Amino acid sequence: MGFLVPIFSTVLGAVGLSGVASWLGGSTILAGLARFGLGLAAKYLIGQLTQPKQQAQTSQLDTAYGEDLARSVIMGKVGTAGHLVYRNAYGSGNRKIQDVYILSNFLINGIARVRYKGEWKTLGGTEDATKGFQIQDIDSKIWVKLYKGTMTQTADAGLIAQSNPAGRWTTNHRGAGIAYAIVTQELNREHLQQPWPAFFEIEGAPLYDWRKDSTVGGSGSHRWNDQTTWEFTENPVLMAYALERGVFNGTEMMVGKGVSASRLPIAQWTVAANICDEIVGTGKRYTAGLIPAAGSGVTHDQNMQPLLESCASTWVEDATGEYPIVGAAQSTVLTFTDDDIMVDEPFRFSVKRSKSELINTLSGTYFEPDNFYEQTPFAVRIDSVALAEDGERLAVSIPYDAVNRSEVADRLADIQFKASRYQANGEICIHPRFLADAQVGRWIEWDSTAFGTRTFQITEKRLGPFGEKATRNIYLTLQEVGEGIFDGTDYVTVPIDASSPGEPDYAVSAANFGAVGIQLKVDGSTDRKTGIRFFWDAFDDVTVTAVDVEYRPEAAGVTVSIANPAVITWPSHGLVANDLLYLATTGSLPTGLTADSPLYVKTVLTSGTFTVSLTPGGAAIATSGTQSGIHSAYRDSLVKRAETPVQVLTVSEGVLPSKTYEYRHRIITTPPRATFFTAWSSVSTPEDVFDVSVGLAQTQQDVRDFLASLSAGLQDIRDKVAQVAASAVDAASRQAQDNAVAVRNARANAAAFTELEATITEIDGELTAIASSVTAVEASVDNVSADGLFQLRAEAGTGDVVSRMVAEVRASVSDAWVSAGWVVEAGFTGGNPAAPFSNFIINASKFVVTDGTNNGTPLTFESGALKLLVANIGTVTAGLLQNPAGTMKVDLNNSFIQIAVA
Repeated sequence: MGFLVPIFSTVLGAVGLSGVASWLGGSTILAGLARFGLGLAAKYLIGQLTQPKQQAQTSQLDTAYGEDLARSVIMGKVGTAGHLVYRNAYGSGNRKIQDVYILSNFLINGIARVRYKGEWKTLGGTEDATKGFQIQDIDSKIWVKLYKGTMTQTADAGLIAQSNPAGRWTTNHRGAGIAYAIVTQELNREHLQQPWPAFFEIEGAPLYDWRKDSTVGGSGSHRWNDQTTWEFTENPVLMAYALERGVFNGTEMMVGKGVSASRLPIAQWTVAANICDEIVGTGKRYTAGLIPAAGSGVTHDQNMQPLLESCASTWVEDATGEYPIVGAAQSTVLTFTDDDIMVDEPFRFSVKRSKSELINTLSGTYFEPDNFYEQTPFAVRIDSVALAEDGERLAVSIPYDAVNRSEVADRLADIQFKASRYQANGEICIHPRFLADAQVGRWIEWDSTAFGTRTFQITEKRLGPFGEKATRNIYLTLQEVGEGIFDGTDYVTVPIDASSPGEPDYAVSAANFGAVGIQLKVDGSTDRKTGIRFFWDAFDDVTVTAVDVEYRPEAAGVTVSIANPAVITWPSHGLVANDLLYLATTGSLPTGLTADSPLYVKTVLTSGTFTVSLTPGGAAIATSGTQSGIHSAYRDSLVKRAETPVQVLTVSEGVLPSKTYEYRHRIITTPPRATFFTAWSSVSTPEDVFDVSVGLAQTQQDVRDFLASLSAGLQDIRDKVAQVAASAVDAASRQAQDNAVAVRNARANAAAFTELEATITEIDGELTAIASSVTAVEASVDNVSADGLFQLRAEAGTGDVVSRMVAEVRASVSDAWVSAGWVVEAGFTGGNPAAPFSNFIINASKFVVTDGTNNGTPLTFESGALKLLVANIGTVTAGLLQNPAGTMKVDLNNSFIQIAVA
């Protein structure tokens, strides 16, 4: 595995004289942070400048497309959007979609979960032979069928049968050795307008475990040459072993290096695998998930490094072969003293690292399954003691590209963090008697009189030549280590809550929906007609676009005879031949009639009886059998629609006076979703009313419509004022903004003007703040003109504290003109809280007051007279009470009652 070894080791290794622990290749704590400057610090600090190639990772977040992509194999548990290679549409309107996603170029164990609308979902239910298993607990119909990637799998019959046009998928499309998923889905307008963007959680390749192979000293049925005996695993050492030997489909290697088993000493690999499987806390010490690849620009090193990092491994290459030493405390294999150090040989020792090799702050990322395998930060480590000692923040960020458990990420980060503070290092030469035990990667103890007793890991070893001074001296590069590196963590990463927001609180009906019967004035005449006014509150749900209102005459009690033809008795029905009606019942109708089904008047017998048919002009219905309950009949209903933001709907079609009508409503939404009509309610229409009532009712509607139109605009103004106030800067000056537009020709002109002004003045230490807004408009043609003015002014300071609104509108024809306006003001005289004032002054020929409901008509002041339909007054102080004809008077001023008899 020379690609992981520094260049100088190649030369020495050629004559069998060296052994090297690969710090740059392993890039983990004992393959890095034991020599942090050459390991992780070199990779993640210096590497940021050199922009190293991307390593293999635990997830593929985006769907891949196209051809000639690198081959990939899934190991462990990963998240992937797959490689979309085929899409087929068929069925009515091509609303049924088949997508084929390649997941791996080798066997996989299965699909654990899928992501749908921000949530993990499982596959389940009864398996469909064609479409596979359905995604559970979702609002649409989506099936997933998995082909695990065997060499003997056949082409999918469903893809062949539904290919559009025929022949796009054939029996030759077997996908031998390729794990792929077929996603079948039915598009719908409510929930699935576009094909589902698939994302899978995959349990990857079953792998060979020599510990379960009884032919090589293990115990079990695993055999290297029989992939059917292999099992799914998350052990990073088993994954590294598979990559070293190569992952094959038949005789073709998909990924890996192809090293012979003889170069991978099984004893050392077994120790490493066992350490990974040890239970620590709630799970195994080290686990991993990875998508290694093979293709142009992808190296074996890029696949191996994330796995070695995921178990804090030192990678060793020596005469016995290639193997990892997984991050865990070791027993020392030898102890030497100062006397064992060869004199007159090169010697270097330091109790401190250089600053470039130190860290006191560490952060990084791993891949969190609950976050859909997005890179997720683990808890940041800060050593306050080390920070004080170093005198500055020395930080590094380490991405764990094959780690998908927060507890493993925490464990690895702690190892790296703590190991950087074991600082002693050196290069020494010791006596040849230690040759057998001094192996690269092993821990040794130096009992030194000068430097104390310390534990080191051998990071490099070479043998000296035969010579006059000594024979085969051992030259070692050492880095201090200790069991404290592997102490339990003080930091715990709490994975982020990746659950998506709950379902929106969509409206299901209009709030405070009601109805009132009214009399409407016919335009251009004194005639009146009966109507119904429906009203409701404004919607907060922006998806509501309209309200459908359905109304019909109230059902009337009827009786049905059992005869040929059947006779229906409905007093004063007012029906004519071919009119549509329906029957309802609390029990059962006689045979021949069906509740809530359309019927047509066949023959009107009397004003209270008639026969019916199933179709207009059809044969009269005969009834038989028995009947029960109370029957009723009702006419066909009408449906009217009001588009938002309208909150009032007035109808007169089919509405008669002194009748009771049933009504209900439903909301219409965009995008469409299922909505339903509410239960029926009832409203009665009024009898004929006095003219003043009709006028007041119409005035009430006019005012409501006017106020509704103002409401939206005033709210926008409030929002804008709040935004301006929030963005203002401190100042003591005047700020003004004018905006004017005007157009004219020989006969007409139109102009609009807006001024915004804000001032703060200070005189002899007295502050006065004034803000005002003025809007004016004018339009004229020949001798006809109209204009309007609105002013809003707020003043605070040394004088009166007052807020005032002034509005005036004016219209003129030649010398004749008419105007209306009002002033609203509130404040404190001289700023004195004991002298408040508030005034509302109105100038208009007609003044209307309404409470905004439909329960009563408004109060109107017109032509000097106050009009209202109902008054509830406790005490009345008046001069004269009289009836409209003047025939009865109560003269309260003069204390007498006058009654005139015609």
